[in-house]
Amino acid sequence: MWRRIFQSNRGSRRRATVAITVAVMSTMLIGFAALSIDVSVMYNARGQLQRTSDAAAMAAAAMLADFDETVARNKAKEYVAANNVLSQDMLLAEDGSDVVFYRAVLDTNSNGYIYKTDGIPNAVRVTVHYEVPLYFAGIFNRSSTHISATAVAMLIPRDIAIVADLSGSHNDDSEFRHYKRTNINMFDVWMALPIPKGNNGVGNGIDPPPPGNPNHPNDAPGTGPGHPGNQGGNPDPGADPQGGQFGPTWGWMYYWGNTITCDYEPADDPGLMYFPRYAKWVPPAGKAPDEFTIHETSWDDLGVWYQNVGYCPGEIDALLSDENDSSSTYWSNRVAVALGLARWDSGMEDDDGNPIGLWATIPPGHRNNGNGNTIVGSSEITWLVDYPFEADDEDSPGSWRDYIKNYVRSSSTQMYYANHDFRYRFGLKSFINYLLERKPRHSQTPDLADTPIQPMQAVKDAVGHLVQTIYDLESEDQLSLEVYDTTGRHEVDLHEASNNKPADQDEVVETLNARQAGHVDIWTNMGAGVLRAREELGSDRGRSAARKVMILITDGYANVACETCSGGYYSGGKQYAKDEAALAVEEGIQIFTVSVGSYCDANLMQYIADLGGGEHLAASDETVEEMSVTLNAIFQHLGGCRPVELIE
Repeated sequence: MWRRIFQSNRGSRRRATVAITVAVMSTMLIGFAALSIDVSVMYNARGQLQRTSDAAAMAAAAMLADFDETVARNKAKEYVAANNVLSQDMLLAEDGSDVVFYRAVLDTNSNGYIYKTDGIPNAVRVTVHYEVPLYFAGIFNRSSTHISATAVAMLIPRDIAIVADLSGSHNDDSEFRHYKRTNINMFDVWMALPIPKGNNGVGNGIDPPPPGNPNHPNDAPGTGPGHPGNQGGNPDPGADPQGGQFGPTWGWMYYWGNTITCDYEPADDPGLMYFPRYAKWVPPAGKAPDEFTIHETSWDDLGVWYQNVGYCPGEIDALLSDENDSSSTYWSNRVAVALGLARWDSGMEDDDGNPIGLWATIPPGHRNNGNGNTIVGSSEITWLVDYPFEADDEDSPGSWRDYIKNYVRSSSTQMYYANHDFRYRFGLKSFINYLLERKPRHSQTPDLADTPIQPMQAVKDAVGHLVQTIYDLESEDQLSLEVYDTTGRHEVDLHEASNNKPADQDEVVETLNARQAGHVDIWTNMGAGVLRAREELGSDRGRSAARKVMILITDGYANVACETCSGGYYSGGKQYAKDEAALAVEEGIQIFTVSVGSYCDANLMQYIADLGGGEHLAASDETVEEMSVTLNAIFQHLGGCRPVELIE
């Protein structure tokens, strides 16, 4: 009995203890639950606050590309207001203390950033504050708590590889091949070529300076025997040739003639002289001899001019006759004489054996002795006007005979394909086209590097604008130059484009300005150009903290299928370019593509830009002028299109 009573009391005490414990623990659990709710609210508020400060800092930093702190500050306020926290609107401090601008400079030692308050700002720190309401902390006499979130965003420096197409097609918009597509600027190319000097333009030391202007090269046909033209002109080119300022001239090729438009007809151009093979050169049908002119001037008929120069009737008949045109060499010789590039020393004699004709008037030692027949033989030719460009390319040197015999006579040139009437038409236009189509390399015609051949010149100008924009931004961007034709070549190392030199003296600008279309070769190995850019961006000169960017420029179609392949394989060239671009993307390189000119593979450029997370921008307008304006705007956009990243 007593045992049972004792055990019952002990059980009651246990139940009482448990009840007390449960009561105490319930209070603690409720407290912990309340604390958890408040902590959760603060955690969510901090996350939303950080999101708001991140967005505001990124938006504000993007505005710094335009150097405008006021716009950047307003943009930060706009983003803070648009991103509420726990359904509550956020505001930045009116005194501006929540938005601070810095110049963040990359510390190469720590690979971090140093914040400076002087210089053009490229970074912004945004701090957002919030009083978080507490629901259960009142038991501790706390109804709210203050939290803040800070973010720093900056315009990230870039390592930019400019990859420029130097294939031969980069002068196509200055050639006749595209005159029906765009407003070609062949006249401007002619104007920019250097002008040789000398008495009467030929430097022969015989003809006197023009009367009344002893220091100026003669700008009219020569007066001395066998010197019918000049190589002179105004030393300050840039105006209409009829106004007295023009580019170089050679022999009778001194008159520019009609302006080239999309409806241009070579047969109607008085600036082109028609000297066909297998034809006697006589006045055109329906015109009297005294109405026939080589140029639209007051000059006499070709035969009359020969007579004035000093050729005798027998020589004139031979020069006008097609009797010996079965030999292309004999025909090309009489064309050279008709163009005033050469003199014929025929060796003709009268019935008494006395020398007659022009050759007899030339002092001994200055003439070739002809055999007296009617054939204009090569050994009887004296070249009066030197071919103007000394070529280092022994395999394909330019020459007057090549221009006459192998180009203007040919029916397999791009000029002929553009209009069949260009065949056998000689003059400044067809000679400039010969240089652009057949002799574009630097080893063949080095002076083309200083002419505004298109779209090459538009690319040069646009890259200059890009470099100027980067200089103005003081962005600490680095630039390199890679080029490609049949091969890809690294031209300029990555270097900071904000050193103490003017932008127009930057190595990229100077190097590209010294290049020309077809500088080394004519094909388009786009893949090798991308490869060279990958190598440079991944080299020791590349910075790990910089964004890697490639700007790929072309006017044509990729047509080389590997790094060391020859040209002409279009499908393989396209695939090689895609493969190299894919490897660049794997290496974290962003690719922008720029199509220039009136003939380009826009689909391939769009594909590579999409693959590389960049943009494809096209400058292929109807006229050269429009293309240049568009291209400059594109490169200014690319210069200011700077990546923004959070660095804190």
